[in-house]
Amino acid sequence: MDAKMSCLIKGLIGVLFGSLAILVPDITLATFLGLFWVLVAAGLLVCIFLAITSPGEESLFWFIIATGFLIVGIVSFIFTDFVAIIFLLAIAALAFYSGYSGISLALSHPKTKYLLIGGAFVVGLLLLSLIYWYVPAMFSKPLFMIIVMIIGIFALVFGIFSILMGLSIKDPNQKAPELPIIKVNTCTLLKRKEP
Repeated sequence: MDAKMSCLIKGLIGVLFGSLAILVPDITLATFLGLFWVLVAAGLLVCIFLAITSPGEESLFWFIIATGFLIVGIVSFIFTDFVAIIFLLAIAALAFYSGYSGISLALSHPKTKYLLIGGAFVVGLLLLSLIYWYVPAMFSKPLFMIIVMIIGIFALVFGIFSILMGLSIKDPNQKAPELPIIKVNTCTLLKRKEP
């Protein structure tokens, strides 16, 4: 996939996730918690299967990993909101790294990425402060919902920046226009003028 398409897809995903996290943070958090439980259950089942089918030495290793998945699953049922936030933060960190690498690939001047990332953070903070100033009721929710909304705001801003970055990338198949060639006779340039 080329850099233009990558930026556009990542930006669209960021805008969709950010919009959902801002508008319905409780449903977004519940969705991520359900996704976390599905992944833990799948990991537990795969590790148990590998523990049963593996030779003796490897079997103990897979049983220990399965026990780890079981403990994580039990802890996630006890501290549901905390685990969902941790999982959401991990996904947000992966999305930030993915967007950062996409922007780095897309830019022709590598030092510009620091200005672009810094600008996205500044715009995210401005949007966060505007929402806090004009819609203070959104921040009267529980702390977990506020964290989801803050992550959503930054995902929305980085998604918009990524889409704009993707739209600004020129088509890689388009050839650059050829410049006219100027022929210069070097012998005439090297001659000294005599007084």
